[in-house]
Amino acid sequence: MELRTYTTIDLRKAMGEILDRTRIAGEAAAITRKGKTVAYLVPAEWFEQQQVVQQPGSDAGQDAA
Repeated sequence: MELRTYTTIDLRKAMGEILDRTRIAGEAAAITRKGKTVAYLVPAEWFEQQQVVQQPGSDAGQDAA
């Protein structure tokens, strides 16, 4: 997944475009403020898959025995 970097000002000015890039093109984004990363923006599908893998008692992500 390609990671693009945007400042918080970029995010304010072009939120719709950045969200579309994330949703449609599947591009992740790092959001920075004063040169430090404060958040990551990832496609919803990616995040939802990570949530399933991390659920306690879930068979997802475990080796089949």
